Amino acid sequence: MKNQSLRAALFPIKSVCSVITFSAFVLIITCCGCGKEEETEKAVEFKELISTTAVSQPPKAAEEVPPIEAKQAEPAAPAQPIQQGQPAQSVQPEVVKPITAQDLYNKGVECLNQGQLEDAVEAFNRATDMDSLMVDAYKKKAIACSKLGIMNEAIISFKKVVELNPNDAESYFSLGTFYVKRRLTDDAIWAFERYVSLNPNNARVYYNLGCLYGERKLADKAIGAYQQALKINPNYADASYNLGVAYNEKGMFDEAIEIFKKIITSNPENHDARYNLAFAYSQKGLYTEAAAMCEKLLELNPGNASAHLLLGDTYSKLGKTKEAQEEYETYKKLIFIK
Repeated sequence: MKNQSLRAALFPIKSVCSVITFSAFVLIITCCGCGKEEETEKAVEFKELISTTAVSQPPKAAEEVPPIEAKQAEPAAPAQPIQQGQPAQSVQPEVVKPITAQDLYNKGVECLNQGQLEDAVEAFNRATDMDSLMVDAYKKKAIACSKLGIMNEAIISFKKVVELNPNDAESYFSLGTFYVKRRLTDDAIWAFERYVSLNPNNARVYYNLGCLYGERKLADKAIGAYQQALKINPNYADASYNLGVAYNEKGMFDEAIEIFKKIITSNPENHDARYNLAFAYSQKGLYTEAAAMCEKLLELNPGNASAHLLLGDTYSKLGKTKEAQEEYETYKKLIFIK
């Protein structure tokens, strides 16, 4: 929102005009043109701005004045001549409350709630210019920037939030999420590690950490993260599957076999888990079990090229040369199919 529109909303203008007329014996003060305060709709979030300018009360209607002889009244004081250049009546200056950082923050929140994202960012920027320690303004600005797709600005704002408040766990989570979207893996790991140090009961963040550790080939850390996720939520299927994959990558085939057998028992249609179980059997030298698992998988999913290749290797190790060759040929057809 433009600065001018913001000022207009904050500072209504009053105009008061008074005219004084003197008569020969009776002083009658007439107020002309007393304007009402302009009614301006104020945002709910803004504090009321109080003006101290007094509004003169209208005079009572003039009553019939009896003859002077009938009333012993003191003569009215003679009117003082108005010198040239001297104002007829002094007007007290209007006291106006200045805009504060809180006012600008409130305006930003209003714009954010109304979907006026660019105006919200502008208001939050002005608020933090006036008060560089206003954490909530940085946080709300980050939200507005993320909705606008300005990820760099969102990251900068959330970094400022955690700098000012190192114990803000949710801001570390948001920061880590933005880092993941920008493929900044190491920064995301740092943010999520800071989060779990403050809130160790979020299974999803441990799962995210496991995935990120896996990208960095940190198998031990990945296994630990998935195990922690499953400790918090034993029914976390994705964490269970990824833990089995990490066991296979680490060469912990017994542990992988146990994990994948449980997954297949609860979800027989999980073809990836079945393939990984066959792989673990093969690596353990349990070729008969590996072949049986591949055959079952291909019944469910005949177009699984990886399963045909693994079955070919398994048949070869079992001395079934003809069957192995057939599986290799099927694999080639599936790989080079257009």
